[in-house]
Amino acid sequence: MAEAQEAIAGAARAGRPSAAAGPVSGSGGGAAAQAATPHPDDVELRVIMDRYERLGDGPPRFNIAANDAVHHGHGAHTEERHGPSVVMLRDPSARTVEGRIYGDPPWDRPENWSYRWSDPSTMNRTINEYVRQNWEKIRHDLAFDGRHRGGFDAGHRVGEGYVNSGMFGGGPRASRYAVTSLVKIRIQLAPGSDPPVPFVVTAFPSGLL
Repeated sequence: MAEAQEAIAGAARAGRPSAAAGPVSGSGGGAAAQAATPHPDDVELRVIMDRYERLGDGPPRFNIAANDAVHHGHGAHTEERHGPSVVMLRDPSARTVEGRIYGDPPWDRPENWSYRWSDPSTMNRTINEYVRQNWEKIRHDLAFDGRHRGGFDAGHRVGEGYVNSGMFGGGPRASRYAVTSLVKIRIQLAPGSDPPVPFVVTAFPSGLL
């Protein structure tokens, strides 16, 4: 704990002008006034450390369906775009995993990899294992700037979908079924939450990290 706090404090102080030079001109009164006024970096450091403390030592546990329902207005979209209920096969009338390879609406552009979570249990378990194992890093990132990005190999199948077999000049765009063990995740603090409340913006099976 102490080492993490010192790391945060050191990062927050980075780039602060040294006080060793002292006042450029004037009497000791100017120096006293300067000492009485908190440096902006000190105020920021207190805010960061308070946020860090209030995030707590124990990692949160997420139920993605509930997370997305509560934080949809803040951009949470794991279930909507990557959940196990997203249709697999290409269908111009619906959002589909395969359709993302071609940029079918409502996708805004084609992708070379497109996956959905295998099932709700795998989704929730994998996300919570990552949060538990990496909570100190996540907590540091959230305290410092309110967001965390990560990527990892779960070591087992987490999702299914398609890859573009024509990528890298291999031919025209074409979908090929594939599975993956790779995951990308983004976590943020809910705007205005007090105490700070982390939520999962998105977590999805991926073709690369």
